[in-house]
Amino acid sequence: MLVKIWGVRGSVPTPITNKQFKDKVFRLIKNLPKNSLNDENLLKTHLNSLPVSEFGVIGGNTSCVEVSVGNQLFIFDMGTGIIKLGNHIVKNLQNKKGMEIHIFLSHTHWDHIMGLPYFKPLFFPKNTINFYSPHPNFEKRIRLQQDFRFFPVSLDKFSSKKRFITLKREAITEINDVKITNFPQNHPGGSFGYKIEHDNKKFIYCTDTEYQNLHTRQAQTNLIHMQNSDLMIFDAQYTFEEAIHKEDWGHSSALVGIDMAIEANIKKLLLFHHEPDRNDSEIVDIFQKAKNYLKMNFPDSKLEIGLATEELEITL
Repeated sequence: MLVKIWGVRGSVPTPITNKQFKDKVFRLIKNLPKNSLNDENLLKTHLNSLPVSEFGVIGGNTSCVEVSVGNQLFIFDMGTGIIKLGNHIVKNLQNKKGMEIHIFLSHTHWDHIMGLPYFKPLFFPKNTINFYSPHPNFEKRIRLQQDFRFFPVSLDKFSSKKRFITLKREAITEINDVKITNFPQNHPGGSFGYKIEHDNKKFIYCTDTEYQNLHTRQAQTNLIHMQNSDLMIFDAQYTFEEAIHKEDWGHSSALVGIDMAIEANIKKLLLFHHEPDRNDSEIVDIFQKAKNYLKMNFPDSKLEIGLATEELEITL
């Protein structure tokens, strides 16, 4: 199972600004090893050793995660990250016989569906695009986004075959040898997380959710789904302090994610759905505080914490 990140931001796309770019370049130049400008190999080695937040970008596209199992393609959410994913599919995977693609939606807020009109595999007549969600009227919502008042091309004008499958809450969906279980989350308007299982590996996609108390019935039920997962992508949009002040806004913090990961015995936690008003350095600062929290409160834990960045690949 290959997990690849295509969009990491919450709420709204966040392109890097001129100032942020210049700040990165200034820090890179300032911290270059002595004589590295005269030694190309030394320069490349140094730059490639830096985290992507310094030599690269965390990313500004909204939520989209790809899961590949053999030649089967699963996509979780259709934020602007799905545009790059679509370009990749057309360039590298598209064939004359057509493809079948499975798209699972956590919910239909703008930042999780706005990339769909620019998803190029929709234009191929022999492709089949399957949309899945437990929201009972999600097809109507998707079609409304394509209404001529909001977008010039209706969904029916895209030549691919489109199927909308409404899932039962907390039901298991089996697609060949892959099991996908949805579970409800605490978010305005409702949201759903997903558990993806294949070949004794388990991945949890858990974004746009708020956990105020891990002892509630819903939290405990979701922790059962998460139990012993190899990887969990988790909504860490807020700091702990922001989460207190923004109660009922439907998002969580890295510290809550750590508590849940420890409780569920998860191997790796990936912080996701980054706050759009934060630059890369501020996100890295939150990441560092999360690692300190883990070390201080769970010193014997083997939990690994990572930062979701665009184009990051994890093989399970």
